[in-house]
Amino acid sequence: MNSWVLSSSPFLVSLFFTFFFFIKIPLSLCDEDMYESCSNMFNCGKLNNIGFPFWGDNRPNSCGYPGLKLNCQGRVATIKIMNVMYQVLDVNPKAQILKITREDFSAGICSPQFVNSTLDPTLLDFGSGIQNLTIIYGCGFSLIPFLGQFDCQRNGFTRIKWGAYGPGECKVSVVVPFLVPVPVPVPVPVQSSPWTDIEIDQSKLEEAIREGFDVKWKVDTAACHNCTRSKGVCGYDLKRNQSTCYYSSP
Repeated sequence: MNSWVLSSSPFLVSLFFTFFFFIKIPLSLCDEDMYESCSNMFNCGKLNNIGFPFWGDNRPNSCGYPGLKLNCQGRVATIKIMNVMYQVLDVNPKAQILKITREDFSAGICSPQFVNSTLDPTLLDFGSGIQNLTIIYGCGFSLIPFLGQFDCQRNGFTRIKWGAYGPGECKVSVVVPFLVPVPVPVPVPVQSSPWTDIEIDQSKLEEAIREGFDVKWKVDTAACHNCTRSKGVCGYDLKRNQSTCYYSSP
């Protein structure tokens, strides 16, 4: 019956092959398109030739992991991690390390976004030498010595404590990662100050925060190495939630 329909209707034959053509071609071009798109590198300011597992700018979301989107704003690279925006200071692909600093502290510590710095543990880890520092806002002036106490005017007095704490009697607190200076003066417990008996002034604290800290991305790169060795381009399959490889058509 089907052969009779096809033989008796040239129009149906033409329609059939036209439909087949437009169904197949996009599928074959899809891999080629992603190969071209993911061959593009992310470039922004001092950061150049950043590829997988990152995406953003001229690299579509199928070129990298969902949580590793880079943005370029006025020659400054940024990345949003757990609702906090960070400036990207450096990228070390071989060691899989990002050096980042909180963008909201770039102009000072008195008016930040009141959100703690946290990471997605399935994707990122803090680098070595990092200790939590809590900045507590909306406090009254205290004669009790703190690691630091500053007058932020609109947000009241601001106190600094090592470790992760809530606001207590004050209004709000923000926990930020802090790179402990090396070498430290003396061995100290985890919850103690690495600068024992040394008070940190506001300018030194702001400078240290702007210098940033390291985070290590936890991405299995073995499949990507195999992909590039076979002249493919690494990407990410959003439907299967796994890395993939795009190839150019022969």
